Amino acid sequence: MSALHLAPLPAAQDAAALDLLDLAFAGDPSLAWYLGAERADFAARRRAYLASYQRFHRANGLPTLAAWQGGQLLGLSYFSLGDETPDSASLAELGQAIRRQCGAECLARLDRLLDAFERQLPGPCWARIEFIGVAPGQQGRGIGGALLAQTLAACRHHGCPGVALETGEPRTLALYRRHGLQQSGELTLPGLQQRYLQQDWRG
Repeated sequence: MSALHLAPLPAAQDAAALDLLDLAFAGDPSLAWYLGAERADFAARRRAYLASYQRFHRANGLPTLAAWQGGQLLGLSYFSLGDETPDSASLAELGQAIRRQCGAECLARLDRLLDAFERQLPGPCWARIEFIGVAPGQQGRGIGGALLAQTLAACRHHGCPGVALETGEPRTLALYRRHGLQQSGELTLPGLQQRYLQQDWRG
C-alpha cells in the first residue's frame, strides 16, 4: 500500500474537497445545530454552507492541508494562522451567502458560536483549526492524527502563540488530547454541547 502523502490542497481539487467535507461532516453536531438539522433540506443547506466557507477560505489564501493515498483524497485540514486578516468584502459576501442559502436564523446561530469561540481565545494571533475531516470508511487509520500533527507543526513554525479549535463531537476529543490540546471551556445550548480546546506555546 502506498504511503500517506500530505501537502497543500490545490485549487483544482476544491470540488473533490467539498464532496469529502460534506460527507465527513454529515453528522456533525455543531453544523446540525446552527444549520437546523430538524428542518427540511438540511443536507442542501449544509453543502451550501460548506461551499461558501470553502470559497471564503480560498479567496483569502488561508491554508488547507490535504492527505492523499494512491492519488485518492482521504482527508482535509482547514485552518488559519492567526495573523491573517480576511478581506472585509469577502467576509460580508460570506455572511450574505449564508443568510440567503441557509436563512437568517442559521447565520444568527453561527454568529453566536463564533462570538463564544472568540471569547475563549487568550490573545491575538492565535491559530484556529476550522475543519479536520476524513473520508467516511477511512477513519481509524491515522489520517486525522497525521493531518492534526502537521497542522499543529505548521502553526507553531509560523510563530503562532497557540492554537484553538471547537467541537460539538465528543468522539474527537481523545484525538485532540493525544496531540496535546486541552479543554479550555464549554458552552451548553439546547441541543448542543460545544467544547473548546487549546494548545499554548508561549512557554
